[in-house]
Amino acid sequence: MQQQEAGRHRHQWVARELHDRVGNELAVALRQLELVELHLPRDPERASERIAGGMRAVSEAMRVTRELADELSRDPAPRPAPGDLTEDLRSFAARLAPDGTSIAVHLAGPQSWLPDVYKGQLFLILCEALRNAAVHAAAEHVVVRMDITEKAVSAVVEDNGKGFDMTRDPDPSGRRSMGLTSMRERAEALRGTVVVVSRPRRGTRVTVWMPLPARGRRA
Repeated sequence: MQQQEAGRHRHQWVARELHDRVGNELAVALRQLELVELHLPRDPERASERIAGGMRAVSEAMRVTRELADELSRDPAPRPAPGDLTEDLRSFAARLAPDGTSIAVHLAGPQSWLPDVYKGQLFLILCEALRNAAVHAAAEHVVVRMDITEKAVSAVVEDNGKGFDMTRDPDPSGRRSMGLTSMRERAEALRGTVVVVSRPRRGTRVTVWMPLPARGRRA
C-alpha cells in the first residue's frame, strides 16, 4: 500500500511539473508564433522578435523536459526559486500576453521573508493563473497583487475576461481543470489554499494563501 501511495504521489508530481513548467513555456511559444502572422505584413522586425521569443520558449521547454527526465531516475530535487518574484512574473506575462492585454504585478512586503520553496511554488501557481487569464479568458486587463507578511503570503490574480460557469467544466478537454487542480495541490502541499471565483462575462478571481513557517525555521 505504501508503495502504491508513493507511486500515486510521484505520478501527480510528474503531471504537475509537465503541465505547469513545460506547458507554460509551450503556451508562450504558441502565443509568440500566433503574433508573427499579425506583425509580419506591416512590421517584419517585430515579427522577427516574436519568432526569437518563440524559439527561446521552445528551448526552455526542451531544457525542462530533459531536466524532468533526469529527475525521474532519482528522487525529485528541490526546484530553484525565481530570482525576483515580481520581475519574473512580469517577464512571463509579457511573453505570454497578446497585444492589447495589460498585466500589472504588485508586491507588498519583503521577498526575503519568503522561503525559496514557497517562492517557487507561488511563482508556478501564479503563472498558471496568468496563463488561464491570457489564453482562456480573453481578458483585456489582469492584475496580480501579492502580500508577504511574517506569518503568511497571499496573492490575488483578477481579470476582466469572459469568466466561466463554475458548475461546469470550462474546458471540455480537461486542460484547464488540470491546471486548477495543480494550483490547489501546490498550495495544499504547503498547508495553503487556492480559491477560484468566476462568473460568465464577469471575469475570474484567483486567491492564494499560504502560511509561512516561523522565521527561525526558514531555509
